[in-house]
Amino acid sequence: MQILPFKDHKPRPAVKDKKSLMKKGVFLCLLLPVIYILPAIAQIRTLTGKVTSDSSGAPLPGVTVRIKGSTYRIATGEDGTFSIPVGGAQELIFSMVGYANKQLKADAATTWLDVRLKPDQSRLSEVVVVGYGQQTQRYTTEAVSVLKSDVVENVPAITPQQLLQGQAAGVQMTNSSGLLGAASLLRIRGAASITAGGQPLFVVDGVPLSDGQYSTLYSGGAALNPLLELNPDDFESITILKDAAAAAIYGSRGSNGVVLIKTKRGATNSKTKVQLDYYTGWAKPTNTLKVLNADEYRNYYNDYITKVTGRPTVDFPAKGFDWADAVKRTGKTNNYSLSASGGNDKTKFYLGGSYLNQESFVIGNDLKKLTGRLNLEHSMSKRVHFGVNFTTAYTDMDRILVEGDLVAPFTAGYLNTPFTPAYTDDGQFADPANNALAVVGLNRNKYYTRRNTGNAYATINITDHLWIKSDWGIDQLQTEERYRRSEKITPGGAGGRTIWQDNKWLTTNSLNYEKNFTQDHHIELLAAHSFETARYDDIKVSGSGFTSDKLLNVGSASVPVTTSATGKEWALESYIFRANYRYKDKYMAEASFRRDGSSRFGSNKKYGDFWAVSAGWVISQEQFMRSADFINYLKLTASYGVTGNDRIGYYDYLALYTAGTDANYAGQPGLRPTQASNPNLGWESTGQLNIGLAANALDNRLQLNIDYYRKNSKDVLLYVAFPSTTGFGYGTKNSGKMQNNGVDLQITGVVVKNKDFEWTTSLNAGYLKNIVTQLPSDTRDEEGRNFIIGSYNGQRAIQGYSLNSFYLIRYKGINAETGDPEWYTKDGKATTAPTSNDQVIAGSALPKFTGGFNNTFRYKHFDLGINFYFSTGNKVMLSEFQYLDNPTYGLNVSKDLLNYWKQPGDKAFAPSATSASWSSQNNIAQVSTAQLFDGSYLRLKTLTLGYNLPAALLSNTHVLNSARVYVLGQNLWTATKKGFRGADPEVSGYGSNGQVAGESFFSLPQPKTITIGVNLVF
Repeated sequence: MQILPFKDHKPRPAVKDKKSLMKKGVFLCLLLPVIYILPAIAQIRTLTGKVTSDSSGAPLPGVTVRIKGSTYRIATGEDGTFSIPVGGAQELIFSMVGYANKQLKADAATTWLDVRLKPDQSRLSEVVVVGYGQQTQRYTTEAVSVLKSDVVENVPAITPQQLLQGQAAGVQMTNSSGLLGAASLLRIRGAASITAGGQPLFVVDGVPLSDGQYSTLYSGGAALNPLLELNPDDFESITILKDAAAAAIYGSRGSNGVVLIKTKRGATNSKTKVQLDYYTGWAKPTNTLKVLNADEYRNYYNDYITKVTGRPTVDFPAKGFDWADAVKRTGKTNNYSLSASGGNDKTKFYLGGSYLNQESFVIGNDLKKLTGRLNLEHSMSKRVHFGVNFTTAYTDMDRILVEGDLVAPFTAGYLNTPFTPAYTDDGQFADPANNALAVVGLNRNKYYTRRNTGNAYATINITDHLWIKSDWGIDQLQTEERYRRSEKITPGGAGGRTIWQDNKWLTTNSLNYEKNFTQDHHIELLAAHSFETARYDDIKVSGSGFTSDKLLNVGSASVPVTTSATGKEWALESYIFRANYRYKDKYMAEASFRRDGSSRFGSNKKYGDFWAVSAGWVISQEQFMRSADFINYLKLTASYGVTGNDRIGYYDYLALYTAGTDANYAGQPGLRPTQASNPNLGWESTGQLNIGLAANALDNRLQLNIDYYRKNSKDVLLYVAFPSTTGFGYGTKNSGKMQNNGVDLQITGVVVKNKDFEWTTSLNAGYLKNIVTQLPSDTRDEEGRNFIIGSYNGQRAIQGYSLNSFYLIRYKGINAETGDPEWYTKDGKATTAPTSNDQVIAGSALPKFTGGFNNTFRYKHFDLGINFYFSTGNKVMLSEFQYLDNPTYGLNVSKDLLNYWKQPGDKAFAPSATSASWSSQNNIAQVSTAQLFDGSYLRLKTLTLGYNLPAALLSNTHVLNSARVYVLGQNLWTATKKGFRGADPEVSGYGSNGQVAGESFFSLPQPKTITIGVNLVF
C-alpha cells in the first residue's frame, strides 16, 4: 500500500548521525515510563485519622488498618491514630478483636478519617461471670465454658443439669434414670474425690446451693438435685469453671468444678418487656427391654423351664396380661412461664414465674413445680447501689418407692410373667402386696420441697476506682416425705412422715479496686471475707394400725412405731484475695488466694490454703502476626492452682457417743462410743495444671479452644475400715491419691452467612484418663492391689486403675458342643466352675471421650437446631439381666433365652435345659461380664424447628413485639454398640454417687419427647 504525502508535504533530509538517533531513542524509552508514573505519584497521599470506641469514645490502639484487596496493613498507635499512604479513591477496612469490622471509602480528596468501632457481640467481647466478679472473655486467663440463655430456654428437662449435656467440653453429664426429679451424675474434668462429695458446687447469683441427702425411702433421686427448684427460663447464663485458676477462688469446694448460674436482669432506660413462654409435650421411653409375650412364655415354659426346674407342664390361659404395657403410659408435660423486665435510669427489674406439670411415662411418677423470681437493682446515687435477687419454689412429687424394687412399676412390668394375674374376676387387685398396679394405686408416696434462695447486696463507690460491696445470702430448704401403706398391702396399714430442714446463711464483704494506668497498664484487685453457716434438722414419725385407708395422717395410727429428731450445723470462714494485671492488652496475669476454715475438720487441720496463678498472651497483637491476616485472634494461657473439698459428715473428726437401749448398763442409762476421734482429719486437695490455646480465624467465623489439663488429688477423704484393734468399724481419714489427665476441644464455625441464610456448627469433645494412684492397704485383692469396694456388682476403686473399675469373672459363652456355659479363669482358660479368684479388671464405667455436635440453621424466619451427644469408651453394668437371664426364679425372662442350646453345633445364647449349671450357682445369671456391656452411644439429644413471625405481621397487632412457634424433639434416636441389650446406655442408678457409676437395676430409660411451644414478647 502506498502512502501519499499531504499536498504541502516536503521530504525530510537524510539522517546524517545514527549514533545520535540511538541516544535519543534510549532517552525516550526511559522517559515514557516516568511520564506515565508521574500522574500516579501525584495522586499518592498520606491518609491519617483516629479510631475510637463508639461506646466510650476512648482511643483504640492496635486496630488493624488495611486497604481492601491489598495485603498492606498498619496498626493504630497508642492514641488510636494511624497514617497510611493511599492513592486515589480507596476502601479501607478497620478490624480489632472485640469490635465489629468497619469498611470505609475514602475518595481522592479525603486526607483525614474519624473512625468509630462498635463493640462486637461475639464471644470474645462477652462479659462472663467468674468467682466474685466478671471478666471479658478476651482477657480471661481461666478455663471456662459459657452457655447463654438461648441454649437453656424452653428445653424440657427432667433435671436442669441436662442442659449442660453435650454443650461444654470436659463436662460429663449422666442421667441417673428417667425418674422425674432424680439427681444426675455430673463430672467436670473427671472425678476428684472418691467417697467424699463429688458434685460440682452450684452457685446461683453468688449463693452456693446446699446439696445434701434429704430422703430415706427413695432411690434414684435420693440425693437432692440442687437445681430442681430453679426455672431454666430465668437463666441468663451458665458458666462452668473448669481449671484451678477459675475454681480456686471457691477454695474448699472447687475440686469438682464450679457451676455459676446468673439469672436475668432488667435493662436501664428500657421499656417494660413482657414475655410469655408455653410448651406442651408427650413422652415415651427411648427403648424397652425385650421380654417374652404370652405365646412365647407359654411355649418356653413347657419346653424349657420345666426341664430346667423339674416342674410339671402348665395349661396356661389362652390370653395373657401385658404387664410392660400396663405400667407405662404416654407422659405429658405442660409448662407456663411469664416474665416482665425493664427499668429507668435508676432502677432495673426482672420478675418471673413459672408452673410445670409433668407426668412420667411410667405410672406413679409425677412432678408439679411452682417458681417465682424477683431481681431488682437500684441506684440511690452515683456512689450507692443496691439490689435483691430472690427466688421461691414449691414442688409436689409422686415418687416411685425404691425404683429398683421388685414391685416398682418398671421393674414389675418386665419381671411379671404374662400369666401373673393383675386383677381378680371381680375387678379387684390380685395379690396386692406383690402387685405393682396395687402398690401405685393404693399406696401414697409423696415428696415435697419448699425452697427460698436469694441475696441482697449493696455497693458503695468510694472513688471512681475503689468500691466496697456487702452481700447477704440465704438458701432455706425444707423437704418433706410422706408415705401411707394401704391395709390391703400392709395388714393394718402403715404410714410415716419425715421433715428435713437445711437453712443456710452467708455474708460476703469485699473491697474492690480497678484502674487503668496510662494506656498500657490495667489492674484489678479484690479482697474479701466470707462467712457461711447452716443448720440441719430432721424429725421422723411413723406408725401402724389404721382403722381406714381414708385416714392419711400418721397421727391416726394406733401404734406409734418410731419417733426421732436430730440436729446438726456447720460453718465455713474464708479470706479471699485476687489480683489481675494486663499490659497493652497483650499480656495478662492473675493470682488468687483463699484461706478456708471448716468446722468439719479436726483442730490440727481446720484451715486450708488454696491458690492459683495464671498468665495469658494475646499473640495476635504482636507485630510479627500482622502478616497472618487470616488469624483474627490467638491467645495462649497457662495456669496452676490448688482447690479443696470438705464434703464429708458434720462431725467425722469428733469422738462420738450414743445413748439408748443398747448403751444401757446394768439396767441404768449410759453412753457408748460410736466414733473414734481424729484431730488430724483435714482438707482433701487437688492441684491442677492447665495449658490452653484460643484462636479466631477467617474474620472470626472460625473459633477454636483447646486445653490440656492434669489434676492430682491428694489427702483424699475416704470412708474406710479401721483396724479391729481400735474397736471401731469404719471412719473417715485422709488416705489416697488420684490423677485425671485430659484434653478439652471446642470448635465453632459459621459455615454460611448471608442475608437470608446462616449455618453455624460446633463440636466439643473431652478426653479423660483417670487413675487411682494410692489407696490405704486395709483391703487388698488377690493380686495384692489396694482397693475400696464400690458396689456388690463388682465395681471398685483399685490402686493403679480407674476409680470406677469393674472387677468381674469373664463370661465366655455357651460351649457349642456341650451346651454348658463357660467362663474364663484368671489366666484365660475356659471353665464351667469359676470362683471369685477368677475375677479380673474388666473395664471402667468412666468414658474416655464425651462431647456434643451441634448445628443451627437459620433461613429467613425459620430456624433449625440439631444437637447430638456422644459418650464412648466406658462399660455399664445392667444387673437386671441377673433376673431376666435366669428362668429358675419363676419370673419373665429375656427374649434372648429363646435361643437355647438343643444339639451339638448350636451357637446358642442360653445353656442346654439339662445343663448342670442351672442346678448350681454357675449359671449365666451370676454376676459376671455377661451383664457388662459397652456403654458407648450417640444420641440425637434435641431437634428443634422454629418459625419467627414477620415483624410486618406483628406490627398490625400493636401488642406483640416478637413471636416464635416451635416443635422440639428430645432423644429421638440413639445408636449403641452391637450387642447392647439394655433399654438405655445412659445409666447411673445410684444418682450422684460417683463411686458407683454406670450401674442399673431396671433404671428408667430416658424419655423420648415431642414438644410444641410458643414464645411471645409484648
